[in-house]
Order: sequence, then C-alpha cells, then structure tokens
Amino acid sequence: MASTHRPGVWQRLLERVRPAPIATAGALKTFLEERASLIAQKCAIDYCRGKTGLASYALFTEKPFLKALDVCRWEAFVVVLGDLFIVAEGHLRPQVSAEQHPRLCEALVGLYSAALAGLPAPAHRPEGWGEATESFAQRFKTASLGKPQQALDVADHSAKRLFDTLPIHASMRALDREVVYGAVRFRMIAVSQELQRRIAAPDVARQLLA
Repeated sequence: MASTHRPGVWQRLLERVRPAPIATAGALKTFLEERASLIAQKCAIDYCRGKTGLASYALFTEKPFLKALDVCRWEAFVVVLGDLFIVAEGHLRPQVSAEQHPRLCEALVGLYSAALAGLPAPAHRPEGWGEATESFAQRFKTASLGKPQQALDVADHSAKRLFDTLPIHASMRALDREVVYGAVRFRMIAVSQELQRRIAAPDVARQLLA
C-alpha cells in the first residue's frame, strides 16, 4: 500500500525532533531573532490575555490597545535579542583565545546591528533603531569584560523592558511584576539550553573571527 505521508510533513517532523545544528553566523542570527520574537510576543500576549480574562476578546480588537501592544513587542524584542546575544557570547567565548576575544565581540555586535538594520522603523521609532544599537553595544562591552553571562544573569533586564512597556495601566499590573519576570526567565533559560544543545560553537566562532 502506498504511503500517505507527504515528504514535507515528514521533513518538518524530523526537524522538530532533530533540529539542525547552529553552525554558521547566519544561523545563529536567525535562531536568536526567532527566539527573541517568540519570547517578546508570548510573554506580552499571554500576560494581557490572562490579566483581562474574558474581556481580552474585545480588548484585542481595540486599535489603541493593539498600537500599545506593538510598542511593547518591538521594545521587548530588541532588548531580549541583545540579551540573547550576550548569552551566545558566553557559549562562544571558550572557543577563542584572549587575544581573539575582542574580535569575537566586535563580530557579535555587528551581527546584532545587522539584525536591527533589517527591521522596519515602527511608528513609535521613526528614526529607526540607532539608539537601541548603541545602547546594546555599551551593555555588551560591559558584559564581555566579566564572566560569561548565563540566561538568569540577563533575563531580568529583558523582563524589565517588557514589564515597563506592557499595554496595561501601571496601577493594574503593579502586583504582577514577579509573574512577568518569571515568564521571561523561564523562556530565556529554555532558549539558552536549546542554544547549548544545538550550537556548533567551534564552527560559529571560527566564522565570526574570519
């Protein structure tokens, strides 16, 4: 009897079970972009839906709310992405010598800058992402001078940005800080663990140094 499984479905199943290694700088950039987007969107939307309950159906049709939610997702995304790059640097640092480390850091900052350069300028940032890139470069430089950073070392920085920009009035979310921070920490740790499993660190480091 002929198989009813389509090759595309089987291939997607294999990719879920055994995802491809992250073996190039481009693959690392794509992975971090996708995971940063997931963290920013899931944590913001899940919180808003949970906070507003049955009213969320109507709320998610309101243009002012959706506009504010877009601001939150964009702002959280660029900060989460930066913090994930800092985590990635921690995974890659053992692969390079002390003399090569500044070049590795420069390449990672360049990769982050390229990621933001490829984004559209949202309505609330008509000038683009230059300020965010500069802010990340300074934060990354400070982080790279200390011990390699892990997810829990950076997660609260991302969580603060998401919490501060949530489209729920500050008086209504004041007691929910730990809920939001915990959600971001959980997802950041999961991404860091996935990165550790999948990254071909010697190959990525070698390409970034090239």
